[in-house]
Amino acid sequence: MVRSAVADEHLLQYITKTAKRNICSVGLILGQVCLGKDYVIHFAKTPPYQSQEPKSITDVNNMWVADHAHHATRMLPGGMFVLGIFLISPEDAFTQYNSKIVSILSAIHKALIEIPYLHGSGSTEKLVLNYCSKNDKYSAKYYDVNTSRVQPGDIKFLPKGTKWNNMECSYMIDQLYYLKTNEADWPLQKHIKGVLEDIRVSLEKSTFLFNGECKDGDENLESIGKKKVSRSASGKSHHDIKDTNKAMQASIFQSYSSGTSQGKSCHEVFESAGQLRIVGQVACKLWLQPKMSIREASEAIKQDIMRSLCSRLEMHWDSLTEEENSEDINCVHEPPRRVLITLPNTKIKISDYLFPGEGPQDAKAALEELLDIKVKGNLDIQDVEGQADISEYYKGTLESESEEVLPKLPTDANKFMYLVGLGVAFLVLILSLIVHFYR
Repeated sequence: MVRSAVADEHLLQYITKTAKRNICSVGLILGQVCLGKDYVIHFAKTPPYQSQEPKSITDVNNMWVADHAHHATRMLPGGMFVLGIFLISPEDAFTQYNSKIVSILSAIHKALIEIPYLHGSGSTEKLVLNYCSKNDKYSAKYYDVNTSRVQPGDIKFLPKGTKWNNMECSYMIDQLYYLKTNEADWPLQKHIKGVLEDIRVSLEKSTFLFNGECKDGDENLESIGKKKVSRSASGKSHHDIKDTNKAMQASIFQSYSSGTSQGKSCHEVFESAGQLRIVGQVACKLWLQPKMSIREASEAIKQDIMRSLCSRLEMHWDSLTEEENSEDINCVHEPPRRVLITLPNTKIKISDYLFPGEGPQDAKAALEELLDIKVKGNLDIQDVEGQADISEYYKGTLESESEEVLPKLPTDANKFMYLVGLGVAFLVLILSLIVHFYR
């Protein structure tokens, strides 16, 4: 059986242009799987390793491509994955470099499954597109990274864009964790991984509503918003037409649990050596195939939340010094925030994460390096989460070393009464002295 993939026509133009600039190239195929078919949204050429383009497929550094897949996965919304790789070479890569293709795909798979919260593995069957620059022809095959089985593939480049359903969701987090005495010396990274696991467990137990409707998991997204056939006064039946351009709204209802993933009961009594509070919001925006089931859509939302949290927290602790990562004083950490950027020639948006003080120029640099997207002029980004106001979390974190209580200074509103009070007290003091010495 031939497995198939579809892509927009402009992506074929990208491949042909890349082939004219480089003798040999390797890159990532990004997209979504639905009902056994791959829907490609973007080709991203892997940056040259040590600033040198490979002269042959054998020169490609496997771990460099795997690292590229890791960083590119961070930018993808839930439900999207690295579907495979594309190869540009003067010869047939499937004939001459089959073992090299297997090793590249295996390196990518191993790199992505090492971080489960990133949800980067997706299907084990990976699409490989080979473009032969000598005769300007392309062919596709599918490789199973678990069994090394190879099967024929077919990819079509369509002139009309693929239809997508847009879905939005907001996930609020406000969790307070009390640390046991044996946990107080743990580095921040270990604490955060425990928090991520708690959130994952909570999402697995959650219920999802789509546009306020509770649907069966086997129904597809096209069933959302559809109403029963109604009849007009003339007796003719008609359907209510829903606005397909309007984003679907997903709601998450979390179930109450008396314990956490680490086995700590909410009613457990123990000596606390510190606190860890996680506060914030994850803004989700997904693009899903209309034929995708409700169950798969729910999984895509979970993936988006966990992938976003994992990506920004991973970036945050990588930016910390050794002292900051193990500090035992009161501290407020502000991980990078999520911004959305529209892929060229599509309506689909991918993510980037900006630290405080960073802006569109930093996102532009990441686009050019990781997705090979050249942007002329200023980059338009959608700041869906906004800058966090962390000033309120600093209140009460500073402690004075002195126990001396300082008097309150008078304000303008009661300064007059304060001065009158001082004058009266001084007058009473003078009168008492006169009485004492002259009586």
